[in-house]
Amino acid sequence: MGAHPVCSYPENDGGCGAHKRILPGKKSTCIKKINFWSGCRTVPRRDYERAILKSVLQATKEEYGDWELIENTKDYHGVTESRTFREFGHDVFVTIAGNRKMDDERKIVVYKPILNGLLGYRAIIIRKEDKGIFAEIHCEKKLKQKQIGIPETWFDAELFRYNGFSVVERGTYDDMLQRLKNREFDYTALGINEIERVFDEKVDEVDGLDLVEHLMIYYPLPLLFYVNPNAPELAERIDRGMSIISENKTMDRIYYIYNRHALKNLNLGKRTIIRLKNPILPKEIAGLACELPG
Repeated sequence: MGAHPVCSYPENDGGCGAHKRILPGKKSTCIKKINFWSGCRTVPRRDYERAILKSVLQATKEEYGDWELIENTKDYHGVTESRTFREFGHDVFVTIAGNRKMDDERKIVVYKPILNGLLGYRAIIIRKEDKGIFAEIHCEKKLKQKQIGIPETWFDAELFRYNGFSVVERGTYDDMLQRLKNREFDYTALGINEIERVFDEKVDEVDGLDLVEHLMIYYPLPLLFYVNPNAPELAERIDRGMSIISENKTMDRIYYIYNRHALKNLNLGKRTIIRLKNPILPKEIAGLACELPG
């Protein structure tokens, strides 16, 4: 990875071309109001992303000035997410590396993952009545005989199809668990960093559901900061801040605080891992796929 974030534009854009390095500019001494979009995600993921961004901004306060974070949690379903910068005017949000919805949008991508690859480790959720059936599944071939349910427009649907799985893609995250209970598909999967809190907070929705205890799915799914193309100094600041909190271990501490229970209680080291390929992993981070975090 380079020292500076990468600015991406559609190839037919007449401006800076496909990739342009953002060079350091003049710093401002005024309080920076930063519009952070954090909709369309689980609460655990939102809390973690906010904590990382605040640490990044605080770590760079002396160099880049004071800041005020303005968070917007409105959900932009489907392709509406692509208008995060162009129409809704947000400054920054976190999304998966290679987000297809942003392919044709101007943006600056900071190629420094914020979650150590943890989101790519997926716990499998099933109906309790099917525990005996899934207990007999120990490999990818057997799991492919079942249908996975994924909310409409989630990249995961493309990934599972690419790997030869049968996918039911419809609805939203909010109704996904109810649709599982309605037998619209056989199972679904969420990041292990999200799963415990989902089961704690969605009591009614998870009634009658359970986790598969001996299996886990893994695919490289780094989370990155995407920054408004009109805010190159913010992108530079985030890039610099990510380096600082990585070097001084602040990011490791935040990671542990938010994920220690999942890492401990889900017996991750004892599960069979079904490994899938990610067809859209950007070349800038293609070598960053991690082993089971701890």
